[in-house]
Amino acid sequence: MVWGVLYTLIMAKLNRRRLLFTGFSAGLTSTAIASSVQAQTTQPSAPESRSPARDDSIDAIFGPEGDESRRPPAPLALPQPTVSYDRALSKLLIRCSRLGMEQFDRGQRDPRYNGSIQLLDGYSRDLDSYRQVGTFTVTLDATTTLLPNLGDLGNRILRRIIPPTRVFIGFALASDTHNLIVFRGTSNPKEWIANLQARQSDYVQGGVTRGRVHTGFLRLSEQLTTQVRSVVNQLNPALPCLIAGHSLGGALATLTTADLAQTNAVLRPQLRLYTYAAPRVGDTGFVQFLSAIAPNNFRVINLADMVPMVPPAGLGDQQYRHAGQEWIFLDYADGDISTTHTITRYQAAIEQRIETSQMPTFPTACQG
Repeated sequence: MVWGVLYTLIMAKLNRRRLLFTGFSAGLTSTAIASSVQAQTTQPSAPESRSPARDDSIDAIFGPEGDESRRPPAPLALPQPTVSYDRALSKLLIRCSRLGMEQFDRGQRDPRYNGSIQLLDGYSRDLDSYRQVGTFTVTLDATTTLLPNLGDLGNRILRRIIPPTRVFIGFALASDTHNLIVFRGTSNPKEWIANLQARQSDYVQGGVTRGRVHTGFLRLSEQLTTQVRSVVNQLNPALPCLIAGHSLGGALATLTTADLAQTNAVLRPQLRLYTYAAPRVGDTGFVQFLSAIAPNNFRVINLADMVPMVPPAGLGDQQYRHAGQEWIFLDYADGDISTTHTITRYQAAIEQRIETSQMPTFPTACQG
């Protein structure tokens, strides 16, 4: 019942143009996808300069009704990373992101499971050089991830229908050369409730508002703040600290990096953010704040994956932007658009080293 109500409310909010997006995405050409991703970019991904592209195809769908002249905001001039994208570490991080999914699944099946990644089927002996120093959990409660518009009675009813659940959402590993903090992607319907809460809230650090961010992502990340800070206090701050995640995990990794960069000045220069298939998290103010204090930020996306295109750059009176140096690949899974977002698709691309920081050139018209 609740999901039916939620579906009805969501669909009522979508105008005719937004409804077209689902059907449109399946037939989107490589050229349209490429220009869309270029328009999302907040900074040049490659050393050479690129002329700004306009996201006419996507903007025509997500733009305000009747406003055909609206264009996405110009790319931001943001600090470039001070270290290079590391393919070997990226390969490790996407593997660990997949282990995070296994960690969640094992926890759902076995209430005695303590979160150890060594007990997972996907664990391999090359990870023996790391020691697990932290396991992260969140309570998934529809009344805390939903915007508070149901009232006390509605929230009590919702808790009865969808009881709160404590679940694994990531882990931390330490080694003699670097440390890892990894968050998994969406695995639970209650997390999709958080994903749908695209209304923004102020992002406050040090008593100062640092832009606005996605409310659902912020509420989940706030459950992790104390856990992550406690684990980080056990790590050697002189070593690189890589924070990563796929999909929802990428959004949580982004907010975690922003928090640690602001609150831990000693660790700040060592932070490295790697996200995979991550949605947009915040507005221009947040992106500028994050990029200034954590410039070593890398964003890997499949050009055929629609998740990095949401929330829309313009959502009513709200604005969403991406941060990070963009690394791309194109894999439409033999025409099956439904699998372009999966972590296995991203892992395969990274293991084959096909992600690139340079936008490829696609044909502009069919020949023959």
